Amino acid sequence: MEFFLNWLFVLNFVKQKAIKKRKDECKRNIYVLAMCRSKDKHGCIASAGYTWSEAQKDCIRLWEKGVRMNAVDDAEKMLFLVFSPDSTQVELFFSEEEMPNEILERRGLPAGGYVWNVEDDDTKNVRLEDGRWTVSQRGRLIYWQAEEAAGN
Repeated sequence: MEFFLNWLFVLNFVKQKAIKKRKDECKRNIYVLAMCRSKDKHGCIASAGYTWSEAQKDCIRLWEKGVRMNAVDDAEKMLFLVFSPDSTQVELFFSEEEMPNEILERRGLPAGGYVWNVEDDDTKNVRLEDGRWTVSQRGRLIYWQAEEAAGN
């Protein structure tokens, strides 16, 4: 019986040591640690390029799901348009960190076609014009679809 208890003690000790070693290895592995710490409140792994999209209700990579737009008057600025699966909403992801994402709703135009904007606040409009996506604000073009993305 004493041998059996000693054997259980040794097995437990070895098991605990192996668990501690595994935890220590994980702590030393900066890549794994960065991946764990870079998850946002939705579980998106920012270090792998994922961000939460309210329109998609999923973690996405902007360059995979979005349409890249360039600012008309500032080469440093861009945004990505991300449409909901049913295209009733479009989410605007701005390159400037201080600018929050905006979600615009789809509305039918009297002459046909659609525009995405905020009801009772026509400050930004997203439209497909001549095969390219555009974003205008109070009648002034501010973003247009990047050349390389226009063929998609």
